[in-house]
Amino acid sequence: MPPLDRGIGIILLAAGRGTRFGGDKLSRDLRGKPLWNWAALAAEKAGFSQRYLVCRPDSSLCPRAGWEAVINHRADEGMGSSIAAGVAAAAPKCERLVIALADMPLVEPGHFRDLARLRGTVFTRYDDGAEGPPAAFPKKAFAALQTLTGERGARHLDLGETDTLIPANGHMLADVDTPAALDALSR
Repeated sequence: MPPLDRGIGIILLAAGRGTRFGGDKLSRDLRGKPLWNWAALAAEKAGFSQRYLVCRPDSSLCPRAGWEAVINHRADEGMGSSIAAGVAAAAPKCERLVIALADMPLVEPGHFRDLARLRGTVFTRYDDGAEGPPAAFPKKAFAALQTLTGERGARHLDLGETDTLIPANGHMLADVDTPAALDALSR
């Protein structure tokens, strides 16, 4: 795929503790690659040149070439602090941001690309009707995103009118929260 506009970036959230998994899940092997590499590869194939990986200070993850590591010193507070840290790092270089989870290895590059090219705030629609990540945000939402703390994600902010994007394949939204989920994807 051709590169996206350089003003469009992606933030991959990888600072969780993996408590339901029992530890460091993002480094675990999935079909010959560390789990988080699948989401990173999809972002690269989608054409993002501005790429940010938000990690814990004690993370064992080593960013891939072309990724900027963002250390979230408040990672224990929850996902909201990781979103805030990623947006703070990316905001000076980006006009639009896609935010995704590193434990979602099946998201297709085309879905990331669609989020990047749409306008306004766009959340992904899940099969059960819920809306969540991956999601995309215009620059006017960056200040609000940087106020996030705790476990609350961007869906809890008042961002005005939002849209949703229904993925071509709902199975791509599987995330890995337990060893059983990783085993299921490994088959």
